[in-house]
Amino acid sequence: MSAPLAVRFLHLAAALTWVGGMIFVALVLVPVTRGIEDAALRRRLMHETGMRFRAVGWGAVTLLVATGLTNIWLRPELLTLSRFWVKAVLVTVAVVLSALHDFVLGPRAGRPDAAPSLRPAASWVARVNLLLVLVVVYLGLSFR
Repeated sequence: MSAPLAVRFLHLAAALTWVGGMIFVALVLVPVTRGIEDAALRRRLMHETGMRFRAVGWGAVTLLVATGLTNIWLRPELLTLSRFWVKAVLVTVAVVLSALHDFVLGPRAGRPDAAPSLRPAASWVARVNLLLVLVVVYLGLSFR
């Protein structure tokens, strides 16, 4: 396997891990936990799963940034594409939103004494972020 292909493979694997985890949380974990009547159990399940995904997700984001920079080094012509710059801006926004969700809103919303407005705020940040990263994936696939 050539180095450029290996870098692209790692980039794609990291993207699948990050985006796939976000989709799992949105489409599986959150709906299942809504059906759990015991609030303490529901919070614990969300917290434990969130902490595990946070470690995996941020590892994937780190790999995405490293392989993305390596892709630019291997293919500097990407810097001339306007959709590359759109992707770069959206990646930056997605990373900031992920940090806001994972380190600020999510932990605060999970507390038993959380303000009622925190859970919907955390949920909306996660939804917007998922849409952004799906656009990023689309843009990434448009590069040849």
